[in-house]
Amino acid sequence: MKIFIEGPYWTGMWTEIIAAALRENGHRVDCCYHNRKTLRDRIALATSALRPGEDRKSAWNQRHRQQLLRAMRHSRWDMLLSIQGTLNRQTAEQLRQQSPRLRIIYWWGDILTKQAQARIDEAAGFADTLLVSYLGSYETLRPAYPDKLVYFPFGVSREFHSAGPLSARDRQRFTAEVAFVGTYYPERCALIRSLNTQLEKPVSVWGRGWRKCQGISHHGALSLADSLKVYRCARISLNLHHVDTPNGFNMKYYEIPAAGGFQICDKQPLMDTTDPGWQTVACRSPQEFAEQVKHYLAHEQQRRKIVAANSLAVFATADYQSRLSDLFDQTGSCDNI
Repeated sequence: MKIFIEGPYWTGMWTEIIAAALRENGHRVDCCYHNRKTLRDRIALATSALRPGEDRKSAWNQRHRQQLLRAMRHSRWDMLLSIQGTLNRQTAEQLRQQSPRLRIIYWWGDILTKQAQARIDEAAGFADTLLVSYLGSYETLRPAYPDKLVYFPFGVSREFHSAGPLSARDRQRFTAEVAFVGTYYPERCALIRSLNTQLEKPVSVWGRGWRKCQGISHHGALSLADSLKVYRCARISLNLHHVDTPNGFNMKYYEIPAAGGFQICDKQPLMDTTDPGWQTVACRSPQEFAEQVKHYLAHEQQRRKIVAANSLAVFATADYQSRLSDLFDQTGSCDNI
């Protein structure tokens, strides 16, 4: 198939990973970013007069939609995969005029806020298939969209999620007893503060916004490649889902074992029914986190055994190439193409 992706430009490389998996499956793929503004875009947005009721974000969305139409005009496409994109009904209709057999898949991978539900409701008006990556979101939305909604969890890519060789400088920079990579949120700050009062060495923290967490030493944000090196070098990596996660797994849940790292995670009910969920160390309280961290710091062989099992399991059960192939079979996306 000829597949176009409208995706985010982001350090987690969501767009690039999915594009690569689709190419590995034999599809022709092209992409554009719905949140990457060129200098020309910035100048145009800064100097153009806004229409009544329009703000800069709406103006950018409209400008990007025109760019999307132009990018897809040179060929007839079989599928458009919009990853939390700006696509709307009018643009979808125009794209289907350009490519009459076009199927549209809209993928929402974030938590289910009111704004997210509104965006998904809008997408239901023009998309053939809606994807959500948390089981709780799927269960909430399924009554409204029974014929369109698909639960599509995150996964892994051997190309992007293997840590690769580590230099001496990498090991010096990223080795830690306990590490956390991610954006600041108050509940994450509170947990790490609690752990730091009970551990011999403080948690090594990388990510955005940590200036708001007083008393926590932190480093800056990392690229995906460097995040994987942290997971590989740290004895323990904490994986703290957003507090509003509706039962499911974030990207780090897959990335940490893929990189050969050991994770201790906050408890998600889905772990009790999935592999490798049942063998992931999970906690329900700050005290349980402290107990488990201390235990696994002191029991290296147990850590190594879990790492080996989870690394194999995550590539065997959550490979994006297989996930996407199964998705297309399930939704009939290859029919009549």
